[in-house]
Amino acid sequence: MVEATVRIVAPEEKRKELLDVLGSLQGPTEATKGCLGCHVLSDVSHESIVFYVVRWDDRRALEDHFRSERFRRLLPYIEMSLEPPQVEVNTLNHIGGLSIILEALGISPT
Repeated sequence: MVEATVRIVAPEEKRKELLDVLGSLQGPTEATKGCLGCHVLSDVSHESIVFYVVRWDDRRALEDHFRSERFRRLLPYIEMSLEPPQVEVNTLNHIGGLSIILEALGISPT
């Protein structure tokens, strides 16, 4: 699994527009073959910070997404970030879910 996270610091007057664009990309992106999830997140401490997080089956699917017309709609907003945008691409191995929390708490799953 490959996850990409883009952090954008939106100008106040463009924040709603950015969120609208990201929201319009979410459904179609999730419907794309190979997409495992697409999320738009906002930092509760700093409203101007917005994260766009996508997970894909593999790097090729992620790269196809980056080349898509859909993703290209996001590029002007990445460029207008008040701070240099941060982009992270990580390869992930799924190691567990709730079972990790239960184990850490010493609770046996039923």
